[in-house]
Amino acid sequence: MAGNLALDSNNDILVGRSISRISGAEYTAQLIKNRLTTNLGSWVHDTTLGVPWTGYIFEKGAQSGVIQGILKTTIEETNGVSTVTSIEVTADNRSRKLNVAFEATSGDVTISGEV
Repeated sequence: MAGNLALDSNNDILVGRSISRISGAEYTAQLIKNRLTTNLGSWVHDTTLGVPWTGYIFEKGAQSGVIQGILKTTIEETNGVSTVTSIEVTADNRSRKLNVAFEATSGDVTISGEV
């Protein structure tokens, strides 16, 4: 069986009659979302993986242009991504959430998502 394990919106493996598998652009989109939601240093097998959410981004005085650059670089360095065509970072102060919407290309396919 070829492909990679599909995850749901909670990053749990999709199970049912059999484990779901994905590949291609769908898998690349999943990789992007996983990289953006991983805090730098939190995975013991590769502490260089992730975004410095608590080390820089959520610190007082972090500049929005620098934050956007960090997130764009994270997407660009994801396996399967050719280019990042757009990225939008918006802060919701009321809910205390940072939303990241992105669009990228993988080969000739456009990938978009939000975390």
